[in-house]
Amino acid sequence: MSFSSGHRQSILFLAANPKDTTRLRLDQELRDIGEGLQRAQKRDQFKLEQRLAVRPRDIQRAMLDISPQIIHFSGHGAGEQGLVFEDEIGNTKLVDGEALAGLFELFADQIRCVVLNGCYSEVQAKAIANHIDYVIGMNQAIGDRAAIEFAVGFYDAIGAGRPIEFAYKLGCAAIRMAGIAEHLTPVLLKKSTSFDATVQPTSDIVVQPPVEQLQNAPIDVFISYSHKDDDLLSEFVTHLANLRRQGKITAWYDRAIEAGEEWEAQIKGRLESARIILLLISPPFMGSDYCYDIEMQGAIARHNQGTARVIPIILRPCDWKDSPFSKLQVLPKDAKPVTQWSDRDAAFLNVVEGIRKAVNSL
Repeated sequence: MSFSSGHRQSILFLAANPKDTTRLRLDQELRDIGEGLQRAQKRDQFKLEQRLAVRPRDIQRAMLDISPQIIHFSGHGAGEQGLVFEDEIGNTKLVDGEALAGLFELFADQIRCVVLNGCYSEVQAKAIANHIDYVIGMNQAIGDRAAIEFAVGFYDAIGAGRPIEFAYKLGCAAIRMAGIAEHLTPVLLKKSTSFDATVQPTSDIVVQPPVEQLQNAPIDVFISYSHKDDDLLSEFVTHLANLRRQGKITAWYDRAIEAGEEWEAQIKGRLESARIILLLISPPFMGSDYCYDIEMQGAIARHNQGTARVIPIILRPCDWKDSPFSKLQVLPKDAKPVTQWSDRDAAFLNVVEGIRKAVNSL
């Protein structure tokens, strides 16, 4: 289905970034989409409308005022709990997929496509796809850069008059072209009660429907650590080898950043897209402003949103009681630091077994 009809089509951009959630670059996403449509071959056929700091009531009002053909949500998702909007004072207000689907059903005669550009939004996409022809959601967490690249590629194709399926695949290709390993995260659903009409890009960007394959995809793991613990990190990563070879996980830490890359953007993107975040706790970690204030606080924020599993691993004895992560179950067993085990391999094995359980549960 393409947007080649004579009358002008409206795109409604809904954005929410409550003050109690991690900051997102929603303004850049909106700007880049707008610039792409302005230069598009068929720019006169599209009008981009926006609603920012969206509360639930703002959605229904915008639907009545604008009568959009495409609805684009940009913000946080919390899986089964819903999409993150704002309440009256700017804090998180969750709206689940069934509620959104019920609203969109009332406007199903005009809405042709819904794009949910937020983490773990495939749950809501499936509910909405009962009523809307095309719905795009994310099957796991997605970083800022990947979300923006997908949106720009998608709307560049829409602005050129291409069909929605082509636009979806171009958006996935744009993620790959940017060198971001998240091109399998967006999922396109066609209107179907059985959800057999799932479109998913493969490495060569062709249609690939099997949902079972997605469920067995490796889980992205982010490792937060102090560089003063490089030796312990090296041992730990070696113990993760079997999980990697079995295709259970892909482990990432900042030593993977290549020369010439923007290290802070790489870390932020990986931290926001990982489904499991490992905190390697030690005195240098607790004393590091970046590890503690940036990476650890970001990890806890995602844990509180329900978008990532955070696992603290106590490497060395230190004062970590009453820290933001102290409420979480830590590894190894009984929170005994790795360096205090008589057999360090046994300590890391105990840690890996705990991680394997978390991976299997996801």
